[in-house]
Amino acid sequence: MGATVTDSARTHSFPTVSSPQAMRDYASVRDNERDTLLGYVTLGPGMTVLDIQAAGGYLSDEVHRRLNGKVTNVCVEPSPALRARLNPAYRIIDNPVEHFYSIPDHSIDVALGLIGLHHSGSHGATLGEAYRVLKPGAELAVCDVAAGSNLARWLNVFVRDHCPAGHAGNFPEPGSMARICAILGFTGVVEEVRDVPWIFPSRRDIPVFFKGLFGLVASLDVIDHALDDYFTIRQTRDRCVVGWQLSYCHARKPA
Repeated sequence: MGATVTDSARTHSFPTVSSPQAMRDYASVRDNERDTLLGYVTLGPGMTVLDIQAAGGYLSDEVHRRLNGKVTNVCVEPSPALRARLNPAYRIIDNPVEHFYSIPDHSIDVALGLIGLHHSGSHGATLGEAYRVLKPGAELAVCDVAAGSNLARWLNVFVRDHCPAGHAGNFPEPGSMARICAILGFTGVVEEVRDVPWIFPSRRDIPVFFKGLFGLVASLDVIDHALDDYFTIRQTRDRCVVGWQLSYCHARKPA
């Protein structure tokens, strides 16, 4: 493995437990962020693909679909409630995201992380584990909310105050994912900010989805009133666009 990385470790925090109905009713809202992440890597039949902090399997389900089931999905998810929602056909790993010790060295073709790094107590530990389990020449792609952004405020202020489980995201500073990857020994490291808007049929759908996705106990009126404090929302003739911006990092383990 590459050089040792030290960062300010915090306690791991589980994601909020969403209502399954939210993603069923609004299945395509988050496609931009997911498809942008998958655009960084090359997937092929027979691969073993790691999903770090898999939640309910939104990312893994798309990988499985794209490869017509000819893939081994390995899902790290320490939350029992979210782990229970994963497709039982996947290899489900009940390990911390800082140390997925059940996954052997050099066994993964592609490692992916869709907005799960901020639940890690140590970004260096999580990315170091990704480096360990990747095969030589294999790819890593992760994305997350940037520290200091309006989206980070939404999660660590509004969601924290209106979700029974709270929210204490350890968001990566701009450029920090790339810096850690370079120290670990990854090559071809790129980190960039991408606009990946969430698309809704109408404004009234937004608080409904947010309430379910983030497990909020606030009323729809309270959620709707707060939206403009955190997001840029644009209404067109046939859809409503919520501004969503994430930091993406892609790297490759040396062959």
